Amino acid sequence: MKEINETVLQMILPAIVFLGVMAILAGGVIFGKIGKRMDVQGEDFSQMEDTRVVEELCERGEPTIQCAGKKLWGVGEILFIPAVFTAKDTEGGNIDITVADIINQDGASVMECYQEQTNQAVFSRRGIYTFSLTAMDGQRKICKEMISVLVDER
Repeated sequence: MKEINETVLQMILPAIVFLGVMAILAGGVIFGKIGKRMDVQGEDFSQMEDTRVVEELCERGEPTIQCAGKKLWGVGEILFIPAVFTAKDTEGGNIDITVADIINQDGASVMECYQEQTNQAVFSRRGIYTFSLTAMDGQRKICKEMISVLVDER
């Protein structure tokens, strides 16, 4: 009896696996043919106004941030951020700059030297300070720049 069960299992198990594989392949072919027969009317969105506006926004350039003032400052001298750094959008209009961080030459953040209310920075020690600046234009394009200034006692 044991031999009969083993013989039957050796014949039935491969047959079940074979039938399962055939069912999957046949189902794929059938669904593929059904999908090809379905004629779905598509709409061309390329000529719509929304598409044109999105394409223009995607092609728009990022704003630029530059150092407009001097790069050598004295210890205790006030750096008025809008006078030192300028940001312009692609049309050349001025936009606001945000100071994200100020890092000294040792890599430590010295944001305590920056007064956000007055938009000024005053450094009490000499060194190289790197400003991490961001600017966003009216179309919400963002520019990020890192610009260094030197503070010396001369």
